[in-house]
Amino acid sequence: MTARNYDVILTVADAANFIPGNSIVGSTSATVGFIANVNITTKQIKVKLNNVVQEFHTSETITSKSAVISGSANGAINTLSLPFQSNVFASETTTATTTIASQAPSPYIAEKNAFTQNPIVRLFEIYYPGEWFPIDQFGNPTEDGEGRAWPVNFPLKFADVAGDLVSDLQYNVTYDGDSYIPFPVDISNIAQGTDGKINELNLTIFNVDNIISALVEDPFIVGNNITWSCVANVNGTPCHGIDPRTINFTPSQVGNVGEQAFDTLTRARANGFSYSTAIVGYYGQSNASWNYEQTITSPATDGTKGVWRSLKDDSRDLQGAVVNIKTTFANFLDVWPEHSSVKYVSGGVVEVYNSMPYRVGDTIKSASSTNTATINTIEENRFLFISNDLTPTPNLGENIFIVNADADTESFMEDRFKINQLESLGETTASFNLVTWLQYFKQVTPRRKYYKNTCQWQYKGEECQYPGPGGGTIPGTSLSANTNPIGVDNTTASGPEGDICGKNILACTLRNNSIHFGGFPATGRTIPKQ
Repeated sequence: MTARNYDVILTVADAANFIPGNSIVGSTSATVGFIANVNITTKQIKVKLNNVVQEFHTSETITSKSAVISGSANGAINTLSLPFQSNVFASETTTATTTIASQAPSPYIAEKNAFTQNPIVRLFEIYYPGEWFPIDQFGNPTEDGEGRAWPVNFPLKFADVAGDLVSDLQYNVTYDGDSYIPFPVDISNIAQGTDGKINELNLTIFNVDNIISALVEDPFIVGNNITWSCVANVNGTPCHGIDPRTINFTPSQVGNVGEQAFDTLTRARANGFSYSTAIVGYYGQSNASWNYEQTITSPATDGTKGVWRSLKDDSRDLQGAVVNIKTTFANFLDVWPEHSSVKYVSGGVVEVYNSMPYRVGDTIKSASSTNTATINTIEENRFLFISNDLTPTPNLGENIFIVNADADTESFMEDRFKINQLESLGETTASFNLVTWLQYFKQVTPRRKYYKNTCQWQYKGEECQYPGPGGGTIPGTSLSANTNPIGVDNTTASGPEGDICGKNILACTLRNNSIHFGGFPATGRTIPKQ
């Protein structure tokens, strides 16, 4: 569904204690909205209105409120003495009050209503599988993907610049720090029917270098290396499935590695897996997850191959993938799309192949520079005389970008869809059928199925709570966990790395953990054999 990130900017007397996500109410206008962003220094609050027909009044008093939730669902759901109790809304508490000094529409609205508009930019993000979306504030996976690394090659990010007659694949499209690949994209209009239902869409993507073909035909996109993978504390969140050869132990990128990660790495070394923690970005990035090919190509020094466990029975065709579409204007991007590249550098002079994109007074930076410079003069349509050196010195052929002074990372509209099916796949294009986010989930509810002998919890996760192997008390009971690791076939495993749950009632019984079994033994429905 389409929605602007925010509608109005309120400049207030005091922005302290206004918290993003809380509601905001006008005392005289009765206008209600949600806070999208707060800047205490400039005393500005960006608000998403609940009803765009309503408007705040200048000089009126506004109040910010947060909800108070009562209940103890999380604490009582796995105990013997209390039944499940849902959390409910109890009341609201006031967090801040101030007066409006002035207000202005969001730059997106102003640009949309302008007679002359800049090119429209649509930013596409494909997350797969959909259970790994949305990401949390640290960029780590959430929901059913919690605790796991992102699948390799995802999320896929590409952009379409519409309304510019000279757009090409050499554009730079960077928004809110994220880079998008300029791609020819065709998407049908997002329209709403008379019944309120948002119509299905067709998304056609240019299949350059068979990028899309490689993804939709790969049956091993979603899975884990259960032999050599380890746990790393990435941005404050433990993530599984990490390739130890890519771990970056510097605090700024990974943080402190916990005991679980240390133990896992020790076992890996003991089993003959040779790697160096200094090899950061072994596959081009830090803290990378394994893929299928890396798992089965004997990474151990003794020639032992890894074991790959698929997390989806069939991950081909990208069915169920989330397609997130942000629509903004070119003048809100981090840097201007057009650019030239370095031909020669000498002190405060940068020679480029063509200076057509640049103007005197522009702020520029190279693709690798840590600082910016201002263009003082331009000569012979190729020499840029700048205010200071760019450091490090740009390499020959490196791109020189124009920093956008009007960049606004919150001026966009957002739509979210699910891939329903692959319509067609050819040498030049791939076409997908999309349905709305809510419509897709209506088709798959209830999310938890009533299976008799199949546990649907994540092993040792929040619902399972199994503390073993090696002993430990089962939460909610006086029983102890099995002292032995138990394999997927419900027999004693040779070591902790073989401790894999068989996802059935016998597996829980052997572990003395049947109180937390995630199936429904009293029902008669079982999962059909494949």
